Amino acid sequence: MRHYEFQDPNDRSPNSPAVIASATRVRALYNQANPSDKMENITQKVKDWFIAEAQKNGWSSAEFAGNECLLKKNF
Repeated sequence: MRHYEFQDPNDRSPNSPAVIASATRVRALYNQANPSDKMENITQKVKDWFIAEAQKNGWSSAEFAGNECLLKKNF
């Protein structure tokens, strides 16, 4: 199984402050962190978890558009 890591906000720059986390990455990170609660779809529970994790990982904001999440670092 592939190991997924949360994208690093320190890899961003003022000229490129944001990155999109694909639905595949969001779901894989959730399932990796919650092996007893595997999800096949991006539910509100998964979105809430992902946004909280993004903040813990240093992202300034995390906003979902459909099943993808825009992660942004403020400078």
